[in-house]
Amino acid sequence: MRTKSGDEIYEAGQAFYWAPGHAPEALEDCEYIDFSPTKEFNEVIDHVKAQMG
Repeated sequence: MRTKSGDEIYEAGQAFYWAPGHAPEALEDCEYIDFSPTKEFNEVIDHVKAQMG
């Protein structure tokens, strides 16, 4: 994960928190479960959709 404070690499089984401003980069195939507060998550998705046109 590219973050404002530098790159982070996560291994299987690790928990993590991604603060605003992160940019994901998968180095290999992976699966993860993402838990996000609904209101804030919807704001992010709305922003992404608006940028896509």
